[in-house]
Amino acid sequence: MRPLMAALAVVVIAFCARAPGVQAQSLEVSAERLMTDVRVLAADDMEGRGFGQPGGDRARDYVRAGFEQAGLIALEAGWLRPFTARGTAGENIIGVVRGTVAPDQWIVVTAHYDHEGVQDGQIFNGADDNASGTAALIEMARLLRQQPPRHSVMFVALDGEEAGLLGARAFVADSPVPLESIVLNINLDMVSRGDNDILWVVGTRLYPALAPVIEALPQQSGVERRFGYDDPAVRGRNNWVNLSDQAAFHARGVPFVFFSVDDHTDYHRPTDDADLIDPSWYRGAVQIAWDTLVAVDGMDNPQFRTSPASRRAGTKP
Repeated sequence: MRPLMAALAVVVIAFCARAPGVQAQSLEVSAERLMTDVRVLAADDMEGRGFGQPGGDRARDYVRAGFEQAGLIALEAGWLRPFTARGTAGENIIGVVRGTVAPDQWIVVTAHYDHEGVQDGQIFNGADDNASGTAALIEMARLLRQQPPRHSVMFVALDGEEAGLLGARAFVADSPVPLESIVLNINLDMVSRGDNDILWVVGTRLYPALAPVIEALPQQSGVERRFGYDDPAVRGRNNWVNLSDQAAFHARGVPFVFFSVDDHTDYHRPTDDADLIDPSWYRGAVQIAWDTLVAVDGMDNPQFRTSPASRRAGTKP
C-alpha cells in the first residue's frame, strides 16, 4: 500500500473504532504492572496506609505520581481534594480524561487507598484490601491513555474508607462535577484474592440495565463472574451495597457497579500480603472491570438510573 493510502487507512480505522455507537476493541490488562504497584503499596514501609498517618501520606504520593505518569490530567484545583472528617484530615486523589464525544457525561472509577495502618506493632499491609483496587485504578488509567474514551472518565483514589467511607462521602458532598452528570460509578475494593475463583458483581439488582452490559463481556479464564449481594431485603454483611465506597454514590442516586471478592482468611489481618495474590486471577478480575468501562463508554447514551422509589428499596448508609 502506498504511504499516503496507508496513512488514510489508519485514520479511517481509528475513526471507525471510536465512532458513536461503535464498540472499541478492549485492551489487555497487565498482571506484571498490577503486581508491581500492589507490592509497593502493600510494602512494610507504607505502614498499612493508615488514614491520616504518614504511611497513608506516602501511599497518596505514590498514587498521585502513578496517575500523572499514566497520562491523566488534574482538575483545575490540582490532583488532591482535601477533606476533614472526625477530626482527621484526608485527601482524595483525582485524575481525569476528557471524552471525545460526550465530555459532559462522566464515568467515575473509584478505589480506596487507605487501610488499617499499624496496630499493636503489627503492620496491616492490605494487599487485597485495597492495594489491589488502587493498582487497578492506575492500570486502567494507563490503558485509557491508549484508548481515548467517548465519555469523560474520572479516576478517584479515595481516602478514609476503613474509617467509614469518609472520602467517598466527602466526594459526593462536594463533587467536582454535577452528580447528575455521572452515568456510572465503578468501584473496586478487594479484587485480587479470588480464593474460591468468584468475582462478585454487585449492584445490578438495583440498576438492572447494567446486567446485560456485563453479562455480554468476554469470560476471563479461571474467574467466575457472579451477580449478587445486593438484595434490598437482606441486611448486614450479606448485603454489600453499603459496605464500600459505592454506598455514598448510591445514596445520592448515582448508579454503581461494585467488584469484589468474598472475605478470605487474611481479611483485615496483618497477613494480607502481596505474595498471596495469584497474578493471573487478579489480572482477569481487573480485565472484567476494564471491559465494563469500555462497554459503558461505547454506549451512545448510557442510562442506568432508576426511579426514586426503586432507589429507596435499597439500603442506605
